[in-house]
Amino acid sequence: MEHFPDQTWADFVRGAGLCRNARDIKAHLANRCSECMTAFDFWRRIGTLAVQEADYAPPSDLVRMVKLEFANQHPAQAEPWTFAGVIFDSTVQPLPAGIRSMAASTRQVIYEGEGLTVDVRFERKPHSNKVSAAGQVLDKQVPLRWLGNAAIVLWTDGGRMLATTEANDFGEFQFEFESGDQLGISIVTEGRRTLRIPLGSLGR
Repeated sequence: MEHFPDQTWADFVRGAGLCRNARDIKAHLANRCSECMTAFDFWRRIGTLAVQEADYAPPSDLVRMVKLEFANQHPAQAEPWTFAGVIFDSTVQPLPAGIRSMAASTRQVIYEGEGLTVDVRFERKPHSNKVSAAGQVLDKQVPLRWLGNAAIVLWTDGGRMLATTEANDFGEFQFEFESGDQLGISIVTEGRRTLRIPLGSLGR
């Protein structure tokens, strides 16, 4: 009896209902043809591996963080980037009458660049050298559209990565860090160049 080609076996193991020769194959296997039994076992294992392949794929956020770590160790291979511009800074706005003598512990800065608007609030922790940063990434071209899954990276001027996080579905992110000189934030999103935000000596 004629044996079956590879394409027929591939269709059969994916689902007997999808294979026109399914009835013939079952009948042939019932006759214990050694060659076809071997072929069936081989293609069945291939089909099992194909189904399980998705289980071995790493999470997309983990892949993004690994790429960022690789870029940190090999800065010469980093992707193109552009600086963000400041369009609002609460430290240059006059305080309301009556509280001008008080030191403001919270600073709000809004940056723009690469089609993004990044609104960040920096708050100095009392009796501490730590700064809390909470922000949101928005698409400047589409009002009320947030950039979820954007990677947020805090760097030193020397290229050392201090902290990483990822924006949620609403483009919101938050992290803490020790205040220091010449710090910067990178916003990494798909389809855009990396947006760099220099923070200077924030918190000093």
